[in-house]
Amino acid sequence: MNKISISFLFILSLFMASCSNNDEPETYPIKFGKMDYTIRFATTTRIDFTDGGGKYELKASNPDVLGSFYIDGENHSLVVCPSSTGESTLTVTDVKMNTTVTLNFIVEDFYLSFRVFEIEGDNHNPYLSIGNEIRFIRDDENTRQMKVMWQNKMTYEIKCIAHGSFDNERCETNIFTLNMSLHSHRIEELETFSYTLGGDGEYLSLFESIFDYKWENSIASKSQPIKQINMILTH
Repeated sequence: MNKISISFLFILSLFMASCSNNDEPETYPIKFGKMDYTIRFATTTRIDFTDGGGKYELKASNPDVLGSFYIDGENHSLVVCPSSTGESTLTVTDVKMNTTVTLNFIVEDFYLSFRVFEIEGDNHNPYLSIGNEIRFIRDDENTRQMKVMWQNKMTYEIKCIAHGSFDNERCETNIFTLNMSLHSHRIEELETFSYTLGGDGEYLSLFESIFDYKWENSIASKSQPIKQINMILTH
């Protein structure tokens, strides 16, 4: 093989190696959709991210609040299971890209959440509108707090528009009543409302187990899926 052929093959191999390197996807630092998160105590939260170098180091400013956390690289998500309420930052270091991202977390008390889908007739009060979310909150003392939340459809920001307390009653005829005492940030006076609760009743087992009502097990089957609740304003 002459010198010209050898030189040609060498140049060709360099060209092919260069093309092969250009085909590799470019790597970018890990990126999250936002920096601030409000999550629930004792509930696993998955937060998606994009890009990233594949190796990460995590450090919480308050590990007693955030509990356990790790990167699920296969599904491109950050997994957090907080162990108490409070606030903490979480610094995510992308080792390969030599960059860091700091996320801010607020961990709220555990709550059951229901959304208002329909309001019929005169079944209204000043705090509930279609699309609002009702959160029944469990705290350490089981004070049975509740919040009515509203979501801005443009910014997806969720805000509390009313808060107060709740309790459930069960009468001998198996009619269940939800009693709510609410006030908004603009009106300090408490307003009380009572709703009868309809539906198949599976959700009542959640109230029983989470808020310690000690109702009979026959109220609902805990193995059944949760279904929609119908609330009818009674007075």
